[in-house]
Formats: sequence, C-alpha cells, structure tokens
Amino acid sequence: MRKLRKHMSFANVMSVIAVFLAIGGGAYAAKKISGKSIKNGTIAKKKLKSNVLKGLDTCPSAAPTNLNGLCYGPAQAATNWDAANQQGCRPQGLRVPTIGEALLVMTHVGGGPDNETWTDEVTQITAGGGTQQRRAFVKAPGDPQGQIFEGPAAGPHSYRCVTYAANPTS
Repeated sequence: MRKLRKHMSFANVMSVIAVFLAIGGGAYAAKKISGKSIKNGTIAKKKLKSNVLKGLDTCPSAAPTNLNGLCYGPAQAATNWDAANQQGCRPQGLRVPTIGEALLVMTHVGGGPDNETWTDEVTQITAGGGTQQRRAFVKAPGDPQGQIFEGPAAGPHSYRCVTYAANPTS
C-alpha cells in the first residue's frame, strides 16, 4: 500500500478521473444522440459513410417531380382557390405553393402565360366600399405583364400541389 501511495500524486489522480469522464461522456453521447437530433448542415458530407443519405430526396407519388428538394405535381383543372386548397391538395397531404415556390416551379415547367398555379398568398382589396377577397397566382414565364397576379378567390385558375422531399422511413 505504501508503494501505491508513494506514486499517487494529484496529477495521477486527476488523470485517472479525466479518463473515466471521457469514456463515460462518450458512452453517454452515443446513447443520447440519434439521427433526429442532428441538425441539417452540421456534418460534412465527406465525413458520412456512403449511401447514408440515400432516399432523402424522395417525393410522394402525388407530387413526383423533385426540383431542388421541392416536390410538385402535375397541373390540376381550373377551380376556385378554396377548392384547390381544401379538396385538391390537403387530402393528399400536400399544399399550394408559396409565391416563391410557385415562381420556381412555373419557371421550371414553362409553357407560356396560360400555364398557372394558385399560391397560398391571401390579399384583401377594398373595392367599391367593400372588401373583396383576392388571392395571388403565378403564371409561367412569357406573359408580357409578368408572372405574379392576383384575382378573385372564386375565379377559376389551375393549381399545382407541393411538399418538401423527405425520407419516407424517418
């Protein structure tokens, strides 16, 4: 016992404690950290094993086209804004696009000024002493007046449903 005490110093005791803390901390982290707790962009791609990102850009069948992580579906028949949102996109787990998303999709799709989609933008304009509900929609490039328009919510315009690409198993 005296031999052991002779070699026991403050530095030796602290180094043994530090080793146990390091081992215990690593085990604790391995148990607590999961794929869901890792935020996007925090791990470099080169540090991941091959095929670990496979399937992350999967789109649902109702919106099969992947455009930079935004999934969109085909043009749907012209209808009013509420029907496009409530009976068109929502039952499929999708939504109408934002103005920015609609610009991205419609520019990618092309097809001229007759190709359009409702957006989620709600506007109210005072007209004739009352308030008329109006909604924004986006046309494909080619219209001489531009791409972003507004119209009565009851007016018929075609629409596309969108969502973000995701891994179906997570």
